[in-house]
Amino acid sequence: MMEKNLKDITYSSGIFDTDNKLSRLSATFTLEKKFNCFTEKNLNLMVDKLERLKNENFNRIHIPDFKYRIEGNVITYNTTFIKGWSVGTLIPKFSNIVYEDIVQRESDWTFDDYGSTNFIVESNTDKIFAVDFQSYNYIPDRDYRESKWKKFQNFHSCMLSDMMRGEWINPPLHPLREI
Repeated sequence: MMEKNLKDITYSSGIFDTDNKLSRLSATFTLEKKFNCFTEKNLNLMVDKLERLKNENFNRIHIPDFKYRIEGNVITYNTTFIKGWSVGTLIPKFSNIVYEDIVQRESDWTFDDYGSTNFIVESNTDKIFAVDFQSYNYIPDRDYRESKWKKFQNFHSCMLSDMMRGEWINPPLHPLREI
């Protein structure tokens, strides 16, 4: 079980006083996620996944710092929240990197949910962060990865086209996930 503190990423902020004068502040963000694994087997799978993820190198894709704790069959992890834009799979400058470093990755362990909200481009740095740890899985089938990537790209294209026409249909967060 991980015990270390999270590495803080500091972002600029500010506050106005009663004289309407701006004072500078700095902010850090964390996110907590809990999973009830129900069984020891599922818990061990989650721990294995998180331990693997701690030691992975995805080339130009970054993993936010995180730590986890276990209470019974519940695993809770805290991660550094990345302030930025969910455009990592939408804009070619970034999507090409995600495609090369995640979809075409040589390792059998990679991410399999290519939704735009899962790849955050950090404000002011253009670093791409993979933020959906649950979609990090053993996926040796390269054809499956490629097919899923193409389906997500098509979904994003349709969704953004509708938005640009002023239409809004609340899209599912994971439109292609097979559960």
